[in-house]
Amino acid sequence: MKTKTKIQAQTQTQTSAPVISETEKKMLELLIKGASSKIIAQSLGYKDGTARVYLHTLYKRIGVNNKTSAVTWYLGNKGKTAGVLGAPGEALPARPESFGDFAVETDLLASLGVMAIFVGPHSKMWEVASRLKGAASRTDPDDVERIRIKSRQLWNALLQGDFAYGKKEFDAGYFSKLFVESTTDAVVVSSLLMLGGYSARAKKSLGAMPARKDASIGITRDERAALVAISDAVDNQNESALTALHQLAKDGVSKPVFRQLVLVALFHIYKMRDDLDRARVLANTIWAEAEAVRHHLQALGEKTLTIEGRVPEPPKVAAAVLNRYLEKLMS
Repeated sequence: MKTKTKIQAQTQTQTSAPVISETEKKMLELLIKGASSKIIAQSLGYKDGTARVYLHTLYKRIGVNNKTSAVTWYLGNKGKTAGVLGAPGEALPARPESFGDFAVETDLLASLGVMAIFVGPHSKMWEVASRLKGAASRTDPDDVERIRIKSRQLWNALLQGDFAYGKKEFDAGYFSKLFVESTTDAVVVSSLLMLGGYSARAKKSLGAMPARKDASIGITRDERAALVAISDAVDNQNESALTALHQLAKDGVSKPVFRQLVLVALFHIYKMRDDLDRARVLANTIWAEAEAVRHHLQALGEKTLTIEGRVPEPPKVAAAVLNRYLEKLMS
């Protein structure tokens, strides 16, 4: 009888689950869409610090310790009855079958990992091309490196879906300088604003970027068309805008950075709409773009992602000190 009672108690413990509130559910839904704590705070009307506290409380309740684990747990328990999403100890969903599956569960930056260096502005291809040019470049190397670092920060924010980063950069007042130094990076900032729903700032950013004429500084007709279409797709749910973005991506094969920007924007838009099938396909396409660049660089004789499989030397320790410590460990 005691054994039976013990088994029943264990079963009840295993099947019991934390009940999450509607607010916590909204937090998890926003995390799935790649929202940062700032975006979550704005969406729910909290201060950023308050949202962070609530998120950590939620993580503790469901038995996880980070965003990725929280998203995985929620996807594995979503749809359970009686408002209970399942216990942390329950089996998690099977491993994703493709890169696209993992991308929609986390974000593009986390999913791409080190492969992110092969896509976007100032990518590995750009680095190799710049090195081959050598002394032909008259630009100060320090300026080049500063611009490259800022460019990759903006691109990584776009991959991650950290749209608030674009707002922060725009509000800092550096947009005009950024536009002069790198029009592509200004387009990325504008994309972040549009995808994040910062409509007023997005409109200002677009107005601050004149069209390119001959050799003048400006954005191309395709870049302007893409930005307007992103805005219409996000703010107005315009289906024609989505189709136009697909066409721009298709026509942009000869302009890889522009094409990749459009593909990433489409991924985020479909993820926002919970159209995860299309989001998965786009994520897989972005991975294929990165793979193609990697293979191209290898064909040029560039060693990419070459790993030296060895254990580094340990810190220097006096033999007598080490021997005393080993004796202590073994005692």
